[in-house]
Amino acid sequence: MSLQNEQVKHSECPRAEIVEYLDGELFPRVEFDLELHFANCGICFDELNSQKKVSTTLEILLEEESELINLPENFTKVVTVNAESDLTGLRSPQERSKALLICVILFVLIAFGFSVKGEIVIFAVERFSGQIFAVGSFVLHLFYTLAIGISAIFGSLTDKFIFSSTVMIIFIITSFVTSFYTLSRMVFRYNHTQKT
Repeated sequence: MSLQNEQVKHSECPRAEIVEYLDGELFPRVEFDLELHFANCGICFDELNSQKKVSTTLEILLEEESELINLPENFTKVVTVNAESDLTGLRSPQERSKALLICVILFVLIAFGFSVKGEIVIFAVERFSGQIFAVGSFVLHLFYTLAIGISAIFGSLTDKFIFSSTVMIIFIITSFVTSFYTLSRMVFRYNHTQKT
């Protein structure tokens, strides 16, 4: 029974925090609690010492290697600038479409690979695409019906109120031209900011 309790006790040890402790990344309170744990747990204390030895050995090896390899002084700066400026793959729409195509192909391959019968997957995809098509056609029909209704209402209003006076016609034409000019300026500014 005591061996089982000892195993349960050691399975609850904070071994993942040992590296953070050595790197100085823990809050002072957590660090203090961990040091108390090290004083009472021999396994964690031994793990701490072995991690210190590994860290020290790595530091010695890195110092010896850095003496053999002569890097330029601005090496870090050059690598950072190149990494920040070379984001062509992230900015290109073609890369996104290629990635989407690859994901779809992988999805289909995985679906066929994990299915016992390929016919089940084909039936499920066919059913799913049929439902998507049905929803899409419903939405398109709804917008079509709304557009017809709005145009009928707008047509009757324009015949009755707008085109009965020349002042309203001039007002509508001026509003349309102003709106078109403002929208074109906004699109131009948006395109200009995307290029820079």
